[in-house]
Amino acid sequence: MTGDCFLKYLPGIGRCLMVGWGFAFGRGFVVLFWSIVWAIVAGMIGVLVIGGSLSSLVSNPTAVASNPTGVVTGFLAASFLGIFLIIFISVIGLYATIVKVAVDGALSQLEKSGQYSRGSYSTGSQSMGSQPTLVAPAMRKFCANCGNALPGGMAKCSNCGATL
Repeated sequence: MTGDCFLKYLPGIGRCLMVGWGFAFGRGFVVLFWSIVWAIVAGMIGVLVIGGSLSSLVSNPTAVASNPTGVVTGFLAASFLGIFLIIFISVIGLYATIVKVAVDGALSQLEKSGQYSRGSYSTGSQSMGSQPTLVAPAMRKFCANCGNALPGGMAKCSNCGATL
């Protein structure tokens, strides 16, 4: 590739890593599919909340006659809670899906290019679950001579022997 590369993620590599349109559309369809799944799950939870309130309203008509304002207020509160849950679950699910698909896609592209292998992560702090914390490839240092990825604190390249 000639000219400037606006998407140069790995400094010192001398080539650009770019994602093809086919790969991007494939990831887009995955996000679309999961957004539909999240919308269905959120809708079912919202319907259960609103439906539960409505069923209690219908099953006890004497409560409506004796205290119509309180019953209507309770139903409206449950309706707003149901709508809030639908929006909240859908949006958080969509954002989580986008992050997961983007990171998985980036790692798979780096694996294809040979710049990353599944074993090259540090375990880090396990406070957020059992998944390891990945070392970002863009934060690694690379040999200016051969482009080899270098661990921190090295004085010479382990591949070509160049002084850093």
